[in-house]
Formats: sequence, structure tokens, C-alpha cells
Amino acid sequence: MEGKVKIPFFQRTYVWDEDNWGDLIEEFLDEEKTNNFLGAIILKQLPPVSGRAKELEVIDGQQRLTTISILLKALYDSFPEGIKQNVRDTIFQILFFKKDYTSPDYDEIRIEHSLVDSESYKKVIKESETIDLSQINEKSRRILKCYKFFREIFENMSEEERKKLLNKILDSDNKMLVVIDLEERDDEQSIFDTLNTAGVRLTSAEIVKNALFKKLIELSGRSEAIKTYRETWEKVFSEDEDTLMYWEKELTTGRLKRQNIEILLHSVAVIEGFYDPDKHTLSDLSKLYKKKIEEFKTTEEIKNFIAKIIEYAKIYEENIYDFDKSDLFSFSNDLDGVKKRLLHILSILDISTFHPFILYIIKSEDGAKQKECLRALENFVIYNAVVQKVPIKNYNKLVKQFIKDSTNLEKELGKITKKDIETGLKKVPNKLASLILFWIELYRRYEEKRSDILELKYTYSLEHIMPIKWREHWNFDKVPHPNNSLTEIEKEKDREEKLYWLGNMTLLRSRLNASLRNYDFERKINGEGRKKGIRHYADLLITKDIVEKFDQGDKVWNEEKIENRTKEFTDMSLKIWSVDNV
Repeated sequence: MEGKVKIPFFQRTYVWDEDNWGDLIEEFLDEEKTNNFLGAIILKQLPPVSGRAKELEVIDGQQRLTTISILLKALYDSFPEGIKQNVRDTIFQILFFKKDYTSPDYDEIRIEHSLVDSESYKKVIKESETIDLSQINEKSRRILKCYKFFREIFENMSEEERKKLLNKILDSDNKMLVVIDLEERDDEQSIFDTLNTAGVRLTSAEIVKNALFKKLIELSGRSEAIKTYRETWEKVFSEDEDTLMYWEKELTTGRLKRQNIEILLHSVAVIEGFYDPDKHTLSDLSKLYKKKIEEFKTTEEIKNFIAKIIEYAKIYEENIYDFDKSDLFSFSNDLDGVKKRLLHILSILDISTFHPFILYIIKSEDGAKQKECLRALENFVIYNAVVQKVPIKNYNKLVKQFIKDSTNLEKELGKITKKDIETGLKKVPNKLASLILFWIELYRRYEEKRSDILELKYTYSLEHIMPIKWREHWNFDKVPHPNNSLTEIEKEKDREEKLYWLGNMTLLRSRLNASLRNYDFERKINGEGRKKGIRHYADLLITKDIVEKFDQGDKVWNEEKIENRTKEFTDMSLKIWSVDNV
């Protein structure tokens, strides 16, 4: 490549990680391979400037170009001064170029990186002698981590091995990359999109960002676009490594994994009305954004749209919690409590469909109205999970209706009856049962004041008290059915059904030993030998109640107990998730 190679400021930041770096170095170290072809890169010629070397813009290939140049610099830095002097000119012609024809030396870095990564890249390529490898950690820029990765590998190689590797990389017969050189008049956006459809991992968010700032360049010029980018997009989405990691983090939504930034952009599109859940799918998102962006005719219009995305991004980051096992939860019906409980429920149930409505309500309504709407949404989500009246696939259509008029949410909630809920809690999937029992426990701690500990982590294991495999230790000879008027077949059917009632489930600090799970009630409570029973793991009130009654002489667990406990839990559920509680 001749001249300067520019990575557009609006393209993706450097995202390769240790797996990618490891694959690359293994490719070069494979002695059976004399040719290390790494694919094609696409460059576009920029308008020429008199007296200066030509400039090229990277359309695709920045990850490979960046990584190879860092690897080469790390390898060069690993040699003693004598060898460095021997290869200096060759290396510098690759990594640097003369800014004009009269320059005495190669003084300009050949690859001009995106704004986010430019300082880190400059430090590696031009100022690596100032880098303290021991100070590079998980929070450092990935470019610095990449340099450290290769330096540490080369430190464990002999000088002869490193020489052999350098000669292999510099060998002109080793065709590593094919360069596709576009003319100035060629449309890089169409090339960018073609790459995406061909399987190159360009996300919807990257295509949207590219289209936004390409349009801004057209309307206001490059310098104004860079200024806007620095003040908006860069500051919110890529200010530091933690910020990048937050927005790139993938969340499970149904059968898909989507980055936070993609969920945000989808939410904005739904709120603004140019993504219609009745007609569009997630694969349409970038296309719909581009169509929307093309409608803007002035700098003010495109800037206002960018500002709107930024505003929603700040709301998203402040309010859409990223839960992990260390998070503590407590029961509360104030706005923050409702919001956290709702988002925890959505997180556990892998639902992000209602994020547009949540963002819209937080942005447009005062605290009292926010609480009312989020509370209603919480009730609808938990109860619909119980009764399964509306298929989850239809949530996309509902969110549009809720944004249009929040009273539509109340109407949907009104379709779920108390009888529906009572019936639904008699056949509860394990994941949903764990969620409901956890919040019942927190509600009881809040209401009954029987424990000083009001905050708990969501780390408990679900246990069926009467086991799914009940026939050996829980047969009717050992645990008689309370209703003798039923036939044997009816008793079996009744027992099989009640195994899945909410009242037959509890939460333990840790799972019981596999063999103990199917034992009789007494051994499940007390354990056997080194196998610890329910008593040992009964940290929660909902479980301690069972142990306390057992110690008071109530040593039978049957269908009647399951019925009574299910009714208790149903009553508590109706208190927790009740519109009257707003």
C-alpha cells in the first residue's frame, strides 16, 4: 500500500480480542504454511491533495490491518538494537510514510486510526518505548492489550525463532492480503452493506453509525461531522473500554443474542415509528434507519436525530440494569423498586421487547405516571407468563399499542382474571417458579419483619418437595393420598399434576444431593450421612416454614399440603402484583 491509510472516524473501534490474536500468531507460526492468506481488504481513494502522498480510506479490513501492524511493531521491538538497525528501513516503510516528498525520513504513521483508538495506536507504533507492559490491564484499550499479548509471546521465543517469523512476514512471496482499491466516485456505503450481507460481522449498530455520519458529512462537511461525533456518539458509546464493553455486551432476547446498542437502536426506531413491529423484523433495522436518515435535508435535522438517540442512550444506560449474581434485591413499591423488579423479571424471562415502552415512559412522563405504567407492565408480564394468554411473539405488536396509548396496557392486563392466575400457578415452569418464589420471599421479609436481612442475591436453587420421581419413596403405601374417594388412576393423575403446583416448590441455598432429592420427606428434610438435607440449606422464610412445622410434628407432605401452600402463594402473588398496590 502506498500513502496514508485512514480508518473513518465513524467506523467500528478496534474489537479483536485474545482469541483473534492467538489465531493470527498461530497462522504465522505454522511451519507447514508458506503462504498466510488472510483475505481481502477494501480501500477507497480520497480526493488527492497537491504535493502530498495519496490517501486511502479503509472500507473493510481495519481489524486485520491494525493487528498485523501491531504484531509487526511488537516483533520489531523484541529485537536488540543491532537487528533493529538491519530491518529498520523495511519495517518503517510498512508502518510509516513521508508526509510530503521533501521529508527526510518516514515520520508519519501510515494508518490513521479512528478517533477512539488513535492515541493508543500512536503510542504502540511511534512511542512504544514509553509503554510499561505491567500497567496494561483488562481496562486498557484493546490496542494496548494486543501489543502486550504479542510482546509476551515474543519474549518466550528464541531470537532465531523471531528472525524466522519476521522473514516469513516480510517475504514478498507470502501473499497475506488482497487489496481491492475503489475509485473516489465509488459508493463505499453499498460496498459496506454488501460485505454485511456476505457474512462479514458488521452489526446493525455499525451500519447505522456509518450512515448517520456519512449523511452529516454530506450536509455539514467533515470537520463539523467529527466535532459532532466527538461530542455525542464517541462520548456516550465509546469514551473508554468499560463503555465500549457495556454497549457491545450481548443480552439473550428470546432465541437471539443482541448487543445493548442494538436493543437501544431498535427501541428508538419503534418509539419514533419508522420500525413497525407488525411489518418489520430485526433484519430490517439498518435498512429502515438508512431510509429515515436519507429523509433529512438539513444539518439541524440530522443533528436533532443524533441528539435524540443520545438522549435515549443515556436513559437506557441509567435505567436498564445489567444484572449479575452479585446484585442484591429487596422489595419496594417506590419508583426505583418497581423499575428494578420489572427489569429483573424481564431479564430472567429473556424479554427485551418492552424496552421501547420503558424508555418512552421514562423520557416522557413524570415520576408518578412512570411508576403507574411500569407497575402495570410488571403485572402484565408476570401474570401473562403464568397464564400464557398472549404469546410472547405477539409482544412486539403490543409494545407499539402501549406507546401509542398507555391505557392499552391496562386493557390487556384487565383480560387476565384471578381465576386465570389461580389456574396458572398450578402448572409453573421451573424458571418462572424460581422467580415468583424469590419475590414472594422478599415481599414477606418486607411485610412480616421476621428477618433483619431485607436484601438477597438471586442465586437460589429450585427444589420440588414431593419429587418428580415419587413412585419409590412416595408411593401411596408410604404417603397416602388424602382423598380416599378417588380411584388409584385418579390419585396418580392428581399427584402427577400437583408436583408442578407452586406450593410444591421451594428455594434452597444450594442444590440437594441428586440421590437425596427423591428420598422420603423425613430424609429430604434432615439429610442422610454426609448428604445435607433441606434443613441445612433453608435460609429463606418460605423454606424455614416447612422445616419448623416438621420439627413441631407435621411430618407428612401430601397433596393437601401442596394445595394449602399454593393458595398461600397465590394470595401473596395477588398482593405483590396488583394494580391496587400502585
